[in-house]
Amino acid sequence: MTDVPLMTDVLACLGGLALIALGLYRRAALRGLRTGPALRQAHRFALCLGTALLVLAPASALAVERAVDLPGLPMLLGDVLRMLAVSCLGLLTAGPVRRQGAAATLVLLALPLLFAAAHLRHADGLLLVDDRHRPALAAYDATLVLYPAWQLTALYRTITRRARRTKTHRAGLRLLTAATAMGLAWTLWGLDDVRLALATGRQTDGDDTVSMALGLLCAALVAGGGGAAAWPAVRHWWWCRRTYRALAPLWSALHRAFPETALPGSRRALSPHRLRFALYRRVIEIHDGLLLLRPRLPAAAPGDDAPHTAAARIAGALRTPAYTPAPATGPPPAGIALEPAVGPDAAAAQLAAVSRAFARLPAVSRPEAADR
Repeated sequence: MTDVPLMTDVLACLGGLALIALGLYRRAALRGLRTGPALRQAHRFALCLGTALLVLAPASALAVERAVDLPGLPMLLGDVLRMLAVSCLGLLTAGPVRRQGAAATLVLLALPLLFAAAHLRHADGLLLVDDRHRPALAAYDATLVLYPAWQLTALYRTITRRARRTKTHRAGLRLLTAATAMGLAWTLWGLDDVRLALATGRQTDGDDTVSMALGLLCAALVAGGGGAAAWPAVRHWWWCRRTYRALAPLWSALHRAFPETALPGSRRALSPHRLRFALYRRVIEIHDGLLLLRPRLPAAAPGDDAPHTAAARIAGALRTPAYTPAPATGPPPAGIALEPAVGPDAAAAQLAAVSRAFARLPAVSRPEAADR
């Protein structure tokens, strides 16, 4: 049985850290750009909900209680953070901002008052209240259910309307719709706490296993929906990385033959922006090398523009002894587009295919082993 709380702690911490990282990353990525209030509220929601998951994890709740010696304090802190996250969601709906602010203020003031009125105490490792304080505890738990349910229902209607009208970011909006539905289920699970408070005077300290599972699913869907806008950029970065590495054999061979084609500047390609710049610089250097190599290229059969044919012609030209070249004339190497009309991505993909074929040539067909 000890593995279940441990796994719950690990998953809760991972979910909370993922949401916090998403909120911080999106804020940093958009720093200096003009963003609407909705995007800022979404970042605050991710930060508040991620912190709440960390606080409400059983191990975190136990550590806070041992440090402060105030029964139920982690529960109160986590619930306040959750209500702050919910208030951020309320500002994403079409409701009046003043009404949303008044409702959030009322809830955030009511929670500490009801918590103090309940007079929670520890008994046999459980949080309990006396019979006369059960209504205050039930009212506390009911607030945690009714306010988020109201906000999430309004948000669900807003997102579904937006998803029907827009043709962009549909995947992200669908994930956010599912996250809202999961959040509503997570909220309604709190009705069990209301029942326990009225019937037994017992309160769960932190989230139970079912509540934590629903919260983790909600966090995962929020992270997926919130990061959907970044998916195309991630896919392009991954394509740039694969293409950059695929160009290495052809670039190395041409660079050895024509070192003067190397462009000045740093060759670090860590960030997405630097990687894209390094990729297209490598494409330019390959094109410059091919232009210098063009007088040595053997004639190609008409219509034969397969990458392996172009790779074999380039390898043959590199083995040809150097001589003073005449001005480059004639068509470009088969399978390689040098015309400006070709887009940079298409040119890079075309050269990558030739470079892969060049790397597959037998060792005797290449001038030297290409660098990897």
